[in-house]
Amino acid sequence: MTPRTIPGMGPAMGLTMSLLASLAACGQGSPARKDAEDAHDIAMVERMSKEPFKPILPKPITRIDIDRYGLDKPGCTFRKQGDADPLFIANAEEGFMRIEGDLKRYAAKLESAQLPGNARATYVGLSTWVDLVSLPDKAGGSDNTHWPARLVLHDSQERVAFLADGEVTCRSGPEEAPSTPAPD
Repeated sequence: MTPRTIPGMGPAMGLTMSLLASLAACGQGSPARKDAEDAHDIAMVERMSKEPFKPILPKPITRIDIDRYGLDKPGCTFRKQGDADPLFIANAEEGFMRIEGDLKRYAAKLESAQLPGNARATYVGLSTWVDLVSLPDKAGGSDNTHWPARLVLHDSQERVAFLADGEVTCRSGPEEAPSTPAPD
């Protein structure tokens, strides 16, 4: 058998290239080993592509914000226990939360549970989402307009970035003034 020559290369160079190609094909290893290496590489890339966890610390929405942005609509508010100002304000279409000085807007997830005042249990933002979860009423006294709840804020990687227990207060119409808990 005569080795093929590549134009511009001598027969020795063609033979060398052909031997190198044969050797490279021999070193492939078993398919199972290649699959394991590929899985390891994929896992490493996925770990590296996740941004580091950073807690999100929402600030209360003040009465000034509520008046300025017209947030006093029928719907629900979430307040941490002992706080007069709400952390989250929700209505039938949207919800609001103050994060890092900015008032963030969230769209109501229509597939989630409907709360009094037509608010929803889940709201979706650009990179985070909020869940309002009803808690058991240990003290009694809750009704369909206010009850113990937990606010859960998820980050873009589906991790819990903030969690707070408090109370949800809902109202259905403009005739009802929003109830603010009396300070202790």
